[in-house]
Amino acid sequence: MEYKQILIGTDGGDLMAPVYDHAAYFAQLTDATVHVAYVLDIAGSSVYPIDASWENKYEVLLDEGKKIVANAKNDLASLGVNEDRIVTAVLDGHPAEELDIYADSQDIDLVVIGTHGRKGLNRLLIGSVADKVVRGAKVPVLVVRSR
Repeated sequence: MEYKQILIGTDGGDLMAPVYDHAAYFAQLTDATVHVAYVLDIAGSSVYPIDASWENKYEVLLDEGKKIVANAKNDLASLGVNEDRIVTAVLDGHPAEELDIYADSQDIDLVVIGTHGRKGLNRLLIGSVADKVVRGAKVPVLVVRSR
């Protein structure tokens, strides 16, 4: 399979290195464009519900998301991915849903995502983002064990 559009869902955590490694490998094999997306999960954060200082909190979260995708772009470039072939996006909503929507809208051929995140009871009650992406995706999903 030749992947031309690869999507990485990132949370900016320390455990993303193996995810970037795998995505960079496939991108270099096929000269693919790599999309790096971070999702602001406002509903799942402590800033919800909206209060008087909502705009300031949102801007702080948005700035953090921009830093995360910029750092991911630098990491991918250091792994040999052409910087001109790296697209970054900060999305807003439920992470799995937004990643699936983005994948559809950008004609993504492959989604690469890590397994880290919620554990234990939270995972059972809420479900992991990776699980939800796999279930909702219309394209192959490479789930990389991050530990």
